[in-house]
Amino acid sequence: MRTEKDWMNLRLQETLGINLNDAWKAEYIRLGRIYASWGALMVIFLYPLSVIPELAIEKDNENLWYFFRFAPSIVVAIAYLIFKKYKYSHEVLFEIIALMLFMSGAYRAACGDWTNYLISNIALYITSAVLTILRPFFFVINYILILALNVAFYMYFCDMGFADFWVSKGVNILIVIGIACFSMAVFRYYILKTNFQHRMALEEAHMELQSRNQKLVKAQRELRVKNNQIAEQNEELTMQKEEILTQRDALEYQKDKIEEQNRDIIGSINYARRIQYALLPEEQKLANSFKDFFVFYRPRDIVSGDFYWMQETNNKIFFAVVDCTGHGVPGALMSMLASSSLNNIVLRKKEHMPERVLEVLDEDISAILKGDITGTYDGMDISLVVYEKKNRNLHFSGAHHPLLMFKNGKEDYIKGESIGIGGRYFGPKEYKCHTVQIEEDTTVYLYSDGFQDQFGGTRGKKFMAPKFRSLLAEMHEEPMDIQYRILSDTMEQWMNDSGQEQVDDVLVVGLKLNV
Repeated sequence: MRTEKDWMNLRLQETLGINLNDAWKAEYIRLGRIYASWGALMVIFLYPLSVIPELAIEKDNENLWYFFRFAPSIVVAIAYLIFKKYKYSHEVLFEIIALMLFMSGAYRAACGDWTNYLISNIALYITSAVLTILRPFFFVINYILILALNVAFYMYFCDMGFADFWVSKGVNILIVIGIACFSMAVFRYYILKTNFQHRMALEEAHMELQSRNQKLVKAQRELRVKNNQIAEQNEELTMQKEEILTQRDALEYQKDKIEEQNRDIIGSINYARRIQYALLPEEQKLANSFKDFFVFYRPRDIVSGDFYWMQETNNKIFFAVVDCTGHGVPGALMSMLASSSLNNIVLRKKEHMPERVLEVLDEDISAILKGDITGTYDGMDISLVVYEKKNRNLHFSGAHHPLLMFKNGKEDYIKGESIGIGGRYFGPKEYKCHTVQIEEDTTVYLYSDGFQDQFGGTRGKKFMAPKFRSLLAEMHEEPMDIQYRILSDTMEQWMNDSGQEQVDDVLVVGLKLNV
């Protein structure tokens, strides 16, 4: 049975000629060769320094100790030179490096000096996990081989039995850290693969959209030329009827072509919408984390610059409502950048306090857009909460966006900072963290400015923030599905009273936290 990812890859290949799996294979080989080269150079030049902590230890066999400590650098140097010349698989080079390092690490300078041995192996585990990019299959093989080498060397050089190794002090720590490091490396592989494929799909869709838009502009120019010709020939209408009819047919053909191209463009944007919606948190994920909730999400165009984001890790729930510069396709592109960056900050960089997440997000967006070079100073507004389920602490940081809470009918309104993420700003940026202890059932609202900025009513004016807060205060005790209906009916009535169109993306999220 095909997964959603398989269908996405199939549709991209049919419409744009993109095969995400082939693209990832090429990227995997490129990254793997870089990482393998750096790993080999580190073994060649830095690994010999690992002898320093063991110089003062009395060796059971000094010649053998020198052999096992310096042989890896020599063997890896030879393998690396062959790798540079004959361009064989980086996976083979990684396996040679791993075999040499862990064969060397498995041989102890002195059987009784377990501490230095344990620290050395832990360092090798961590370094291997960070500096490799391999498919999960190779990590399983490496781990089995590492354990086998340790057991074999322990039995042979320390004159111990098979069971003695498994009851040695610190072996459990070595195994746990080894599993954790290789799990981290496998997780990192999948994160790299997923992010690359999403970025590739979005970039290709954007390029295709630009190409089709240029064709539409060209067709429109041709249509204007034809219209001018018709205007000039209207004076000779009687004598040139057949010629005009011929030109009319040509215009109808051009019109059909334009409509066809417009359908293609709308189709591409609709496909981009499916990609964007695939990145939003699933409803079941929200239901697993909160007592009750609603998400009122109304993009102005097919794709949106507003989005909501969620992650849960280390018994903490991260939830954000983000309003990117613009709407439509430009806003959607910014939302993709922001979503990917937030995942990277929380899951890979391990930043778990909201003010730090916003600071790093600001740095990432500014670095990606290169405003000083490209003149692109786009950014976003955001409200971010981090809920610690164990001690029921709710942390909040905002950039232009506030946090609104209700506990026992009492309103608690916390303003965000008056500086956005990215954009053009002179001076240091500092985001504050506000912490609230959740001691009773609490309703939390996060929202963009789309609802309160919507024009409507009998006078065609904005809804405004105070009126919006009053609406939330009046309905906060209602069930979440009723609150959603109230927001929907209010917005429809507000717009219909003056016949206004929706002017911006609208996003309002209500969450119930129970004690």
